[in-house]
Amino acid sequence: MRPLRIAAGGLVPVLAAGCAYGTATPSARQQVLDTVRDARQRTTALAAATADVTETVQSGTDPVAQGKGTATWEFPRGTGEMRLTVDGRTTVVAVRAGNTFYEGRTRQALAGTGRDLVGMGGRNPGAMPQIQAPGLDPFQVTTLLDAASWPDCVVTAEPVVTLDTAGRRTDYQMAVDTARLAAHEPPADRAWLTQMSRQAGGAVVTVVATIDRGRLGTVSAQLPIPRPAALAKPAPAASALPTPQPMTVVVSERFGYTGRPAPIDIPS
Repeated sequence: MRPLRIAAGGLVPVLAAGCAYGTATPSARQQVLDTVRDARQRTTALAAATADVTETVQSGTDPVAQGKGTATWEFPRGTGEMRLTVDGRTTVVAVRAGNTFYEGRTRQALAGTGRDLVGMGGRNPGAMPQIQAPGLDPFQVTTLLDAASWPDCVVTAEPVVTLDTAGRRTDYQMAVDTARLAAHEPPADRAWLTQMSRQAGGAVVTVVATIDRGRLGTVSAQLPIPRPAALAKPAPAASALPTPQPMTVVVSERFGYTGRPAPIDIPS
């Protein structure tokens, strides 16, 4: 069904006994920011949370690969884990513990792979895993949601109501200015946000969330993938080769709250 956009005056009119109260309602934009901020805070206040994850790599609008798996967060420890199986064949596991990032094909292979994100961000931010493999850092999308706490970072924010066979669903959409958000984040996240803001399609990233009993229900974002250096240079004018489509990855996370996830072991 066609989405219904809520008018800028607010989500719910304030009426009683046929008369409007004198107190003005918040704008639809402010209600989106407040709702997403509060849901993010309630989710990250949990000792741990988990989500089913789907990551779809696209060339233009055509899907070329898909990974499915799970993400787990232990927010008080600043630790998260991502496990994906790509196209049903290749596995990849990543753990972020504070500013250290581990990546390998199996959980056992993570030992000794730790990379200092602050150091990488200072020396070569384009090589950071959040840039080269966007979506693999379990905290990447929740960091983008942090923009709800900083209105100067949000270009647009609106609720979109969809009516379908499952009923009524409200999506809270925010277009995030990544360079502005970078100024509010700690050094490791500041580095990849700044780098992403300089890429095609990375200056403004749209994040869409639904809310489940006051916490995050689903979150999705489309992140740019940098072109290989060999393709980054303009082709000769006489070349008959078509211009490659931009590559992106759509990260979709569906949070679940029915059980406590297993503890995350930090690799040695």
